[in-house]
Amino acid sequence: MANRITVDFKEGFRGEGKNDRGSQLEIGEEEWHPYELLFTALASCMYATFLDIARKKKLEYSTVTITIEGEKRDEVPAFLKKADILYTVKGADTTDEKTHTQFQKTLMLAEKYCSIYNTLTKVAELNSKIIFE
Repeated sequence: MANRITVDFKEGFRGEGKNDRGSQLEIGEEEWHPYELLFTALASCMYATFLDIARKKKLEYSTVTITIEGEKRDEVPAFLKKADILYTVKGADTTDEKTHTQFQKTLMLAEKYCSIYNTLTKVAELNSKIIFE
């Protein structure tokens, strides 16, 4: 399946990205920066994969918040050096150790099957952690 976006740039570093479904995203100095977009793509891919696995396992929760903090290398080009990925799961009954373990396994499977995660592991160290609230 091919994916396509179009980004129109004007007035220096100001752009508008569009996908084939008509969604738009502002890119630029005051909007979304490139690494923010990269981390958003990573979080989206990871969650889509996590969600698919969690549904199959019948895991229940209300929300998942993914926070990614990364660091670039000093060399040029400044590849991603490392990223820490924090999953905050709310509304899950984790008093049962088995359920807690199932969420941990779901995260590990999401890492295994998320294509963007696996692409980034070729150049960077990625560390994931899951917490429950």
